[in-house]
Amino acid sequence: MNFLKSLNDFTKEQKESFVYFLLAYFFSLFNYPLIRSATTVHFFEFFGAKSSPYAWLWTVIFLSLAVGGSNFLQSRLSIQRVFLIISSLSAVIFYFTEHMGKVTYLGYLPFIWKDIYIVLQIHLLLAFINQALNKDLFKKFVGPIGAIGSLGGVIGGLLTSYLSADFGTTAVLLAGSLMVLMPGLFFLKTKNTIQQVEEKSNVSPLASFSPEVKRYIFYIALMVAITQFIINIADFKFNIAFEKAVSGKELRTEYLGHLYSVINFFNLVFQFFFVPLILSKVTERTFHFLIPASYLIGQLLLMSWGGGVVGIAIFFVYLKASDYSFFVSAKEMLYQPLSSAQKYGAKYITDMLVYRYSKALIALVLIYVQSLFLIDTLMIVLLILWILVIVRLFQVYPTEKSSLK
Repeated sequence: MNFLKSLNDFTKEQKESFVYFLLAYFFSLFNYPLIRSATTVHFFEFFGAKSSPYAWLWTVIFLSLAVGGSNFLQSRLSIQRVFLIISSLSAVIFYFTEHMGKVTYLGYLPFIWKDIYIVLQIHLLLAFINQALNKDLFKKFVGPIGAIGSLGGVIGGLLTSYLSADFGTTAVLLAGSLMVLMPGLFFLKTKNTIQQVEEKSNVSPLASFSPEVKRYIFYIALMVAITQFIINIADFKFNIAFEKAVSGKELRTEYLGHLYSVINFFNLVFQFFFVPLILSKVTERTFHFLIPASYLIGQLLLMSWGGGVVGIAIFFVYLKASDYSFFVSAKEMLYQPLSSAQKYGAKYITDMLVYRYSKALIALVLIYVQSLFLIDTLMIVLLILWILVIVRLFQVYPTEKSSLK
């Protein structure tokens, strides 16, 4: 395999650092099904699924505080130590979830933070590896890296269901709280030695943007925003259907554990088998078009079948699995023409700010627009818009790294 052949060219120190990175990535996604299932069930118990858009709006405030704190710490500490601090804070918040639920508004915090901590963890991990590998290496490694994370998600989902069925949701929450620390401990062992070329600059990431870079990143950000609108519309539809179809705290936790295992299983298959194959057979531009085209077909099929709970669940599984695999891989490739400083700046804007502010914006819409017909219509309009943005994105896509400086 090309992945293993390339890995053999690494020095011993580089291999060790890469292994610790993989362990951190594995445990980040291993832990997420436990935390997401337990905090979601607790939130539904206290506030109901229809309150989730309100929580998504609050995410903007907490995201701003989290990003500000992360940037402040990164100016003084290594990325590894910042990651550990985020992991430790998250463990404390999730550990006290049940106690927070007894205080009305404080009960929102774990449900909100579950979306923020995973974004921060994955952002820092992918920023680290994206900066470390050149484009050719990244193409070879992106599939296996995603597959390792997906495997963690599959096992984590199965563990969620097992713990919930035998010991209850509280056990899931406690196990998840402890496991949140694992990625931080492993990532702390990595060193900035994987990179092929060391780029040094006194210019901050955002200040490194030329007008061409700003235009290019604008279209990446617009595409990310649209995908978040689509993902969260599907998430909202599933939450409503799930709350009606499944009752009881323990049963809901067990069900969600199985669901996230299925999602991560398909994610694993897509990452390990399909992503490397697609990247070797089609152009990057075609890969990007295939994603919204498949969603559009799925949405039209779902509407033709009447939008039942089974159909909603199937479409939700495909959408989430392909978002974690196909879209993440395709999006990460878009950062490769950028310099190291520009990569960090671009990912800060798109993967943290645009990613979560988009969720808040669509949450505001969903508070007032809950008609199934209007939601389905909005989904189709957004998918068409996504395709149009891809056309424009590749019109400004840089062919060489030097064209962005």
